[in-house]
This record gives sequence, structure tokens and C-alpha cells, in this order.
Amino acid sequence: MAKKQKTASKKARPAKAKKKSAPKKAKKSKAGKKGKRGKVIAYLGIGSNVGDREEYVEQALFLLEKNPNVELLKHSSNFETEAEGSGGQPPFINAAVAVRTKLPPEKLLDLCHEIEATLGREREIEWGPRTIDIDILFYGDEIVSDDKLQIPHPLMHERMFVLKPMREIAPQAMHPILEKTVEALYEERKAESGEKYDDELPGFKEIKGGGYDDYERW
Repeated sequence: MAKKQKTASKKARPAKAKKKSAPKKAKKSKAGKKGKRGKVIAYLGIGSNVGDREEYVEQALFLLEKNPNVELLKHSSNFETEAEGSGGQPPFINAAVAVRTKLPPEKLLDLCHEIEATLGREREIEWGPRTIDIDILFYGDEIVSDDKLQIPHPLMHERMFVLKPMREIAPQAMHPILEKTVEALYEERKAESGEKYDDELPGFKEIKGGGYDDYERW
């Protein structure tokens, strides 16, 4: 009987060790899941047509990079663009930037609005003059559609003043709905505009018409 008791006690010991190690394994797996979420590369369009336009663009970039959750990766050249919307507006300076961020899309939009407010953006007139305008163009390959935010930007494929700076920094970035690269969208839009657009001009002329009227509006 004594031998049987010793054998039983030896078998019981490994079972206790397994119970102690189980919680440690669970903690490691939770940490691993969090680590895989990582950061997303997003593309933003920036524009200004009030005051020192280039300075406002630079200030917007500074405030973006100042946020600990945003890393500025690329900044296109500044392009001068004829204003669309209400007549009589001064031309815009437009640019595109690539950022790496762990902010979700809604929080990134909030940050953009905060920067606009800091730099004196007023929203009294739709499509009116503005010190700074910051739009989310792409957020990784995500598609977002609600009352507050639409990603990809629903008009970016129609606007040469967005496509040209985007083409400079991310020609192979893929539009997740149209399934075309920025380069392809740029060339298509350029072909559609015909004589209304000259790639060598320092600024752009307003482009009307185009073949994207049936673009899905969610």
C-alpha cells in the first residue's frame, strides 16, 4: 500500500505545475494580440488660400508631427491651384502628406479639425476661403462611411489638385473602392480634361465634367 501511495503522489505533482503555468501563457497571448495591431499609413490632403499660404501648410505639418501618435513620412511639393467653388477666391497652395499613425480614423479626423481650428479655419461659407484645410484621403486600405467621415475621400479621384501631389509621394497607392492606383487615376483624369489641363503649368485650371458622375456616394 505504501508503494501505491508514493506512485500516486508523484503523478499528482505535474498536475499542480500545469495549473500554475496556465495563467502565464494567457497573459503572453493577450500581449501578442495587442502588439499585432501596429500603426497605419494614412494620406492627407492639405490646402490653404488665405494669408501666407505656404506658412499655413508648414504650420499644419508642424502640428501634425507634434502629436505623439503621428509620424510624418513624406511631404509633396506645394502646388498652386485655381480655387473651385465660390468665385473670386485667391488660388490655393495644395500638398499631400503621408503619415504613420496609431490613431483610428475618427480620432485622426478630430486631430485634423483641431489643427484647422488652431490655425484659424472658419466654416461659415461652404467651399469658401480657408487658412487651412486638411482632408483624410486614404487610411490604409480601409473603407469608412458614416455621417461624419468618408474614406477614401469621395471626391479625390476627380480633383487634379489632390491627385498630382499624391502622385508625387504615392503613385502606387491603391484606391480601395475603384481598385486603381493614384497614378492610373491621375492619367485618366488628365486625359479626360484634355486641353483644360497642362502638366507643365505651375498652377491648375478649374476642371469641369469628367466621367465619374456615377461614383458611389455610399
